[in-house]
Amino acid sequence: MQPLVIRQAQRADCAEISYLITRNAKLLLNEDFDGDGLNFFLNTVTERAIREYMDQGFNYLVAQANNEIIGVIAIKDNSHMFHLFVDKNYHKKGIAKQLWESIYTQSVESGNNGTFTLNSTSYALPVYQRWGFTCTDELQIRHGIRYTPMSLTVD
Repeated sequence: MQPLVIRQAQRADCAEISYLITRNAKLLLNEDFDGDGLNFFLNTVTERAIREYMDQGFNYLVAQANNEIIGVIAIKDNSHMFHLFVDKNYHKKGIAKQLWESIYTQSVESGNNGTFTLNSTSYALPVYQRWGFTCTDELQIRHGIRYTPMSLTVD
């Protein structure tokens, strides 16, 4: 693998970001969806949807290796982690953590006071807990998507 590059996502990346999220959600997150939840989720991560999130000011970073986007993270309002996906073939290499650290730094530099929130799938829950996030509520189901609200406050 060529050296990993973490960079600001561009509008030209939207199709590749959508493909990465869609492919990995189908592979890894089946137990986090009830009924039509997967289809609902997939409709929120189309190329057009990603572009609209960017237009609304969501901050997207991508991890790139071998001229391919292998990871993506998005944050809303510099405080709510919205997406974090790493291609299954690149798991357990620290890429998600590098993406998180990069967007964390950008968010703090942009005025975040040290409080971050997210809605975790069961698949990602242990990762976020290792990073210091704690559950703020019990398992929720909305639009057929199962998630656990979490937060992190850094002094």
